[in-house]
Amino acid sequence: MSESALTITYWGVTGTLTAPLRGEEVTDKVEKAILQLAQTGQLSGLKPGPDLAEAVRRAVATLPFHLRSGYGGNTTCVEVNTPDGLIIFDCGSGYRELGVALERRWRAAGPAAVRKADVIVTHAHMDHTFATPYFVPYYNPANSFNIWGSQVVIDSLAAVLNPMSSLSQIYFPPTYDQMKAIKEFRTLVPGQEFKIGSTRIRTYALDHPGGCLAFRLDTAGRSYVFATDHEQKQVPDTGLAEFARGADLLYTEGQYTKEEYDGRVGLCGDPPFARHGWGHSPIESCIITAVAAGVKSLHIGHRDPRRGDADLAELDSFVRRLMEEELKRAGRPPGSCQALIPPEGLTVRL
Repeated sequence: MSESALTITYWGVTGTLTAPLRGEEVTDKVEKAILQLAQTGQLSGLKPGPDLAEAVRRAVATLPFHLRSGYGGNTTCVEVNTPDGLIIFDCGSGYRELGVALERRWRAAGPAAVRKADVIVTHAHMDHTFATPYFVPYYNPANSFNIWGSQVVIDSLAAVLNPMSSLSQIYFPPTYDQMKAIKEFRTLVPGQEFKIGSTRIRTYALDHPGGCLAFRLDTAGRSYVFATDHEQKQVPDTGLAEFARGADLLYTEGQYTKEEYDGRVGLCGDPPFARHGWGHSPIESCIITAVAAGVKSLHIGHRDPRRGDADLAELDSFVRRLMEEELKRAGRPPGSCQALIPPEGLTVRL
């Protein structure tokens, strides 16, 4: 078994719409960080000199994550490096960031760079596709990309990027004829199984308006399930649980708490209203299904863009507490499934 059969990096984990930090949010974060450092005496020993930068870094490292960093605001894009390939899930705004990083990475590798990847698009909603024309590696003919998706996905991309479409250049100036690195489009259907290199990939239909596919990657004894945009209408969701059975890591989405989903409380101060039928799940459902599936780790993404970093830090603590309660209720050992809200930039090796 490979020590690191799968390396997963999150380039975008926000749902629905991009959510960059506003100027006043940055200022508020800086003020709170300085206040906490002052209250804990971390600033008292800081003096000008050659060691100041390192001393500041050590002090900042003591801050909670949401004050020294952030969860990011790009929409869905996940990079998965396998033993013999590169697979990318979804083309939300994080896809642009990944493109910049890939070009930099490939240039640094020189002639030895393997300039190819397989891009799998889960569904056609714009928050998962709209960075497609802003992905710089598509414009270099030395690169090679296959795009996988349902017929709806392939058709929806063609509708706005095919130069022969009536919508050509209405939404984006570039068209496919400029993207010389796109070599092939491959259509997927629910229940299909295929391979990319040595990695076995299975598909599963999710419950989401317009359709959406989940994917399970198995390679070298490790497994990763990517199941974004799904409304769990039974708890546990037996279909998803069976698809994810025993996986090392399940990524799914929990855009709301159960109270927000049912309309008993508002989201981030908004008036309360139910979100049934919107195609997204409560966090509580994700945890119950993950425990029922026997997965080792659960990442809950597609966070609502209304939530700021402090909100997400609280939600992350809520997720961890709920997981321990559900493990206890199910008779599983404490810590046997780790749960978190992944921040943008997180890299996990399986």
